[in-house]
Amino acid sequence: MLKGLFNFLFGKSPDIFDKEGRVRHQISKNRWEKWQKRYTHGEEYNWKNHSGMKASQK
Repeated sequence: MLKGLFNFLFGKSPDIFDKEGRVRHQISKNRWEKWQKRYTHGEEYNWKNHSGMKASQK
């Protein structure tokens, strides 16, 4: 009960850090690769194609 109260008052400690203090997300390798491909190869996520970037070309 006290642990729950302390977590509520002070927040839980993050579990994304490994023993060396580096960030380690708990995402599967397949899911991580899909996310990376989406942002590097997807046209809708390419910042160069954003309408604000093309405003000066009109």
